[in-house]
Amino acid sequence: MVLGRVRLADKLMLRWGVGILLCMHCLVASAQASEAGLRGAFVYNSLKFIEWPASGNQHFRLCALNAQDVTRQSLAQLDDKQYQKRRIQVVHIDSSSDVSQQLDTCQLLYVPYSGADFELPESFPAGVLLVVDEADANDARVGISLQRTADNRIEFVINEKAIQHAGVKVSSQLLKLAKKRKERVH
Repeated sequence: MVLGRVRLADKLMLRWGVGILLCMHCLVASAQASEAGLRGAFVYNSLKFIEWPASGNQHFRLCALNAQDVTRQSLAQLDDKQYQKRRIQVVHIDSSSDVSQQLDTCQLLYVPYSGADFELPESFPAGVLLVVDEADANDARVGISLQRTADNRIEFVINEKAIQHAGVKVSSQLLKLAKKRKERVH
């Protein structure tokens, strides 16, 4: 009788343990999806405060470099949305060899974590703004960097020189909310 209770208790503990592990996996996946969604939402909402040079093109091309899983799903929600009398066209660049071919057609190049290993050109054509998740603070090409803070918030850093090089105008409202990139002293 005691042996039967021990086995039953072992089975219950095993089931509870597996259940807890599955729940933790779901929580981690949910947190990743939430963060990817938050970063995608930032990319979209920041567009409202950025003005690109006039273009005869009826599409605004938001290119995403090697976006995977939840990030790709988040960006898919932006495809065909209205932006400055144009439609957003999300273009996924999944091969490093396609970067240079596609770059001239992009207005915004978004590099999520999963695209960080792709090699980018030394400079970008005018009209292309580079937005990067967790960018290297010394990368002068990055116009907007989405950074995780020590207290797990996401903030954005604006590099005004890269913004000027891209030929875009950022509203003063967005500039007030952003952290400014600190220039390195040589």
